[in-house]
Amino acid sequence: MIRKRTSVAVAVAILVMASAAVLRYAQGAGLIEEDAARRTMQVMIGLILAAYANLMPKDVGPWQASALAVARAQSTLRVGGWSMTLAGLAYAGLWAFAPLGFVNLASMVVVASAMVIMMGYGAWALVACRSKRTAA
Repeated sequence: MIRKRTSVAVAVAILVMASAAVLRYAQGAGLIEEDAARRTMQVMIGLILAAYANLMPKDVGPWQASALAVARAQSTLRVGGWSMTLAGLAYAGLWAFAPLGFVNLASMVVVASAMVIMMGYGAWALVACRSKRTAA
């Protein structure tokens, strides 16, 4: 299982590096402008973020905890997966269509907001799980 995940991650890394090299070559040859190369890479990064986040709540392996802890953890993974998937899609959409002056800050705000949602929900789930355990 770990070998499969590692090989997929390496393949994605090779794809990103090859794309960057091809875009840099095309930019140097005058086939595309610098803005187009930058936007293309950022759109790819957003789509990769969305793809990885979509896999987040799936295939997490065996759980060795209480039923409540498992339910809270799975719920947290779902919320995190949804928020980061939507953030990746919004990131890609912003880089594809928004003006460059706006997109630098807006794309970071979108991903940071998704991270805050994910971390906040995770903290809430942890506290809720701990409080139920100590109350019982």
